[in-house]
Amino acid sequence: MLLIWNLLSALVLTVLIESIIAGFLGYRTKSEIIAIICINLITNPVLNYLLLLNHHFSIIKAEGLLVLFLELSVVLVEWRLLVYALQQKSWQLFLLSVVMNSCSYLIGVLIFR
Repeated sequence: MLLIWNLLSALVLTVLIESIIAGFLGYRTKSEIIAIICINLITNPVLNYLLLLNHHFSIIKAEGLLVLFLELSVVLVEWRLLVYALQQKSWQLFLLSVVMNSCSYLIGVLIFR
């Protein structure tokens, strides 16, 4: 039960942080916020599930490198999904993805460690 609570709270926190960051950066329309929320509902559970599997089975010993690789993968996936969903300038959405994910990761580290 604690595991489910931690995963759910990480998801909610990520959605909140990334939505707030997007708003600060000018992404405030209903369609922009819905796209950001939906994309996080896809990427965050996958990321945390992969980290959980690795932690349980010790697949990759260098956990820090795995986290870095997965976070970079999330940035790229979210960027491409944002481009598809919002049909806006690609480089701006790449920067949005980098900033949102950096902030949510850093705040998550501060809260969950």
